[in-house]
Amino acid sequence: MSVALWIVATPIGTLDDCSPRARRVLAEAAVIAAEDTRTTRKLLGALDLPAPPLVALHAHNEAQRAEALAARALQEEVALVTDAGTPGISDPGRELVRACLEAGVRVLSVPGPSALAAALAASGMPVAPSTFLGFPPRKGRDGWADEVLRRPETLVCFEAPSRLPDLVARLAARSPAREAVLCRELSKRHEEVLRAPLEALAGLLADRSLKGECVLVVGPGEALEAASGPEVGEGASLKDVAAVLATRWGISRREAYQRLLALET
Repeated sequence: MSVALWIVATPIGTLDDCSPRARRVLAEAAVIAAEDTRTTRKLLGALDLPAPPLVALHAHNEAQRAEALAARALQEEVALVTDAGTPGISDPGRELVRACLEAGVRVLSVPGPSALAAALAASGMPVAPSTFLGFPPRKGRDGWADEVLRRPETLVCFEAPSRLPDLVARLAARSPAREAVLCRELSKRHEEVLRAPLEALAGLLADRSLKGECVLVVGPGEALEAASGPEVGEGASLKDVAAVLATRWGISRREAYQRLLALET
């Protein structure tokens, strides 16, 4: 292999989905940057691959370690993996990739499993255009729901199983007839794909205790009109702007004010 940062997609469920190229890169890398080194050690063991030095690279330390790993990638092969799927989609990796590109490191992708692509394909919804929303916020979910349903294209988000029924219920309250698909445990033994209008899907999930990884795909539909609310005119104070944005974003005025202060610094 040539000296580079290798972005390696790993299985989201079925071990056989690990490609021969991914196996080769993981076997030959000088170091593997892993979201969770314990998970990656288990994967390497299951694939019967030797374990090179592993460096933890997760959401809490990526900014601090990206530059050092990029410097290392100028000298030897570095592989980047997350717990499952393709790094950088909704997992750590973006900061390291950016640091490598800025340092002149070759960045090479080893394509493979992705819950985002798998869910879109299984949903039967139009892929172009579509918007990936990542994980919904834990707070301000009503404001988030109002905002995303103003988009008419296909929408995709990840969500924890314990919070998914609540999310679907909030979306259904605003756009009950819009088609949606729940993709759960993709490629695993208990894989499930449920398609129904949001209102019906909310009813199906109301009394269920869900487990496993969940992807929600909301099909295209008529965009909700933005709710009318207070506006601010020229010369308005920062507190006035924060009050309006808090309503639009579904967050507290204090949080909106802090975000505005951060933009000014």
